[in-house]
Amino acid sequence: MAKKRFTFADAKNKIKELEDKLLKTKEQAGNLILDTSDNVFTKKELTKIRFLELWAILGPIIGIIIGLIF
Repeated sequence: MAKKRFTFADAKNKIKELEDKLLKTKEQAGNLILDTSDNVFTKKELTKIRFLELWAILGPIIGIIIGLIF
């Protein structure tokens, strides 16, 4: 009736197994989020979203530069 002891190596293997499972789940969730087969956004809307994301970064930088010049 000797039960196998849970060792550090067992814990390390279990952690690795859980991390692999987590990565697999994240990848599956990411694929669901990026699935565009339902055509929620049109190509024109996606272009506008990309522009706005870029402007969110460049806008403040350009504003600071213009503010320093004038």
